Amino acid sequence: MKKKIHVEFEQKVADFYQSLGISCGPGDIHYRLVILVLAKNGENEITRFSEIRKYTDKVADRGSIGSKMKNIFQLHSLVKKVEHGGYVITEKGLRAAQFIKDSSDYYNNIKKTDKMLERIP
Repeated sequence: MKKKIHVEFEQKVADFYQSLGISCGPGDIHYRLVILVLAKNGENEITRFSEIRKYTDKVADRGSIGSKMKNIFQLHSLVKKVEHGGYVITEKGLRAAQFIKDSSDYYNNIKKTDKMLERIP
């Protein structure tokens, strides 16, 4: 999953899911960004907390991401903390990242369909 992460696009996707009443997972911009950064580096690579913050600082309060790492990602075994400020994504985390990617694909398909419907006389 070595691709660039576009914060603005991920925010649009999260807003779309929030408009459907989904505020966790695909509707949570923090969750989306963290899991995508971890997946970008791969299963056996250490992801530094500072790298995660590089993406999340644009949309998150300073302490909220560290708290989310402990209370969501580690608690649900999506990541393992391997050193101070270092995390490794687990197989379960990779499945969550695939789900986030699939939710983005669904969003893109909905937007394409909306554009086609607008053009129909």
